[in-house]
Amino acid sequence: MLSERVGFEVKPHDGFTFQDCMNMNLADHTENIVDIGEKAGKEYNIETSMATMKKQWLDIEFKLKPFKNTGTCSVAGFDDAMMMLDEHIVLTQTM
Repeated sequence: MLSERVGFEVKPHDGFTFQDCMNMNLADHTENIVDIGEKAGKEYNIETSMATMKKQWLDIEFKLKPFKNTGTCSVAGFDDAMMMLDEHIVLTQTM
């Protein structure tokens, strides 16, 4: 994305230095660099938050409990799932 915005190839490598940035005149493209960096930071936060949420859902279990003497069962475990779902909805709305 940076290469596209500045109009030439910007490809950091091992040993890429600040002097390399100066030689490319990247200081002239500060607004683009800041904009792309902010977007990349937001993407990273979303990805790590999603990974955390997925991991948390692995611990949620629903259990079947016999319902009185009816021969049927009820499902238990909704309370924990609903609390987590509410929390995750709030988190995703603030991203």
